[in-house]
Amino acid sequence: MDISKVLHEAVEESKNGCIIHIKVKIGKNKIFPAGIDSWRRRIEIEINEEPKKGKANKEIIKTMADYFKVSEQELQIVYGKISREKGVFIMGDRKKIIEMIKNGL
Repeated sequence: MDISKVLHEAVEESKNGCIIHIKVKIGKNKIFPAGIDSWRRRIEIEINEEPKKGKANKEIIKTMADYFKVSEQELQIVYGKISREKGVFIMGDRKKIIEMIKNGL
């Protein structure tokens, strides 16, 4: 598995930022990045919140905002609000975001 290739496919350039394609795992911890799903070309995130009443989505945004050291307002779930596979928009440079994710793996 070539991590760099997967990261470049999982982090898509978008207007004013990037869309990070993620796969959510429910676990005991809050971890981002929690790994790579090379088959689906996604970054894994582990959260400890059940997907009820939007709580899991809020936890995803909070966990990723903490990791990237940005405000929660700079992140937005753009698709997959009721799915384990989601797209999260983040403002910022794609190369820097990929490097930050790579350093966390």
